[in-house]
Amino acid sequence: MKITHIEAIHLRLPEVVEAADGTQDCLIVRVHTDAGITGLGEIVSCSYVAKAVIEAPRSAPFRHGLSAIITGMDALDFNAIHNAMIEGVSWYGPGGVARQAMSGIDMALWDIRGKAEGKAVRKLLREDAADAVPAYASVLWPERPGLVKESASAFLAQDYQSVKYGWAPMGPDADLDEALVAAAREALGPDVNLMVDAGRAWDAETALERVARFEKYNVFWLEEPLHPFDVQGYGELSTQSSIPIAGGEAMTLVSEYADLLHNGKLHFVQPDLGRVGGITGGLAIEKLANETGARAVPHAFGTGVLLAASAQWAAASEQPLTEYTRAPSPLAQKLAQHDMVFRNGALYLTDQPGLGVDLDEDMVAKFLMK
Repeated sequence: MKITHIEAIHLRLPEVVEAADGTQDCLIVRVHTDAGITGLGEIVSCSYVAKAVIEAPRSAPFRHGLSAIITGMDALDFNAIHNAMIEGVSWYGPGGVARQAMSGIDMALWDIRGKAEGKAVRKLLREDAADAVPAYASVLWPERPGLVKESASAFLAQDYQSVKYGWAPMGPDADLDEALVAAAREALGPDVNLMVDAGRAWDAETALERVARFEKYNVFWLEEPLHPFDVQGYGELSTQSSIPIAGGEAMTLVSEYADLLHNGKLHFVQPDLGRVGGITGGLAIEKLANETGARAVPHAFGTGVLLAASAQWAAASEQPLTEYTRAPSPLAQKLAQHDMVFRNGALYLTDQPGLGVDLDEDMVAKFLMK
């Protein structure tokens, strides 16, 4: 089964604001084969640049576009495709946007393999994979603590058992930060897991001060309190914090995760399958996490394509859990068509072959960048 064509589908809302919401703009990959089977993947990057990485023609050695590299190859020969991509981008990769673009292709290839074998991707990864994956609601902090109750009440009504709030206005004001966390805990009650995403706001010393203020609110984890590559800072923080520390969504290479896990000593590691080499990259990072005693949980603040891949990958882990973005963007909520159902705190997966997801072509037409 040969790869015949790769589409890089760039979708963008008419108005994009500079907020920590990647669902305003996305890049979907669709891989076509001569067997008529197609696969979908999602790239989490700068969509404009990653699209160029997919579509660039062949050039001087080691600086080709990914489509030019793998068109004509066997869609089921993952190792050959991976090696060809690594070599073909080595002048400008293999990390950064090159690895992020590879991620969407890898997802799509797993989708194709599942369809070819008539199995859901999680069953390819592990025959006894879970059919339901606990999922935490993930949203940005509102502008002030008094607004937290509205969203928290909605999550409780929908039976969420874990909720994450993150990013601005958290960061510069310690009193405001504690007020936000206190409001979330009060609104959610004592039994719902509360995750806090600090959005890279502090250094290790400041983060430890925030931990001292947050610990009475029973925070499940404190996410990305430091710059993503402050491995030394994470090592200091993780060994002293009374709240488990999570991070890693910004990285791309397995070697970077090895450093973060061994020396940063994270309790939770959060690879984004749209950045780390897809499901294949996620498997390598999960292996590292198991070796260091960390728990791997996918970062998945994207469309339903990324959600489907993340849920299938998480379902094959020992402790399944996935992020479930509740951002209001139509690209997050309406682009992907799937039969996953959320109830009682978990996403219930189907046995549809592959990732079990398609695109709403009306949404594609509405938001397609041409």
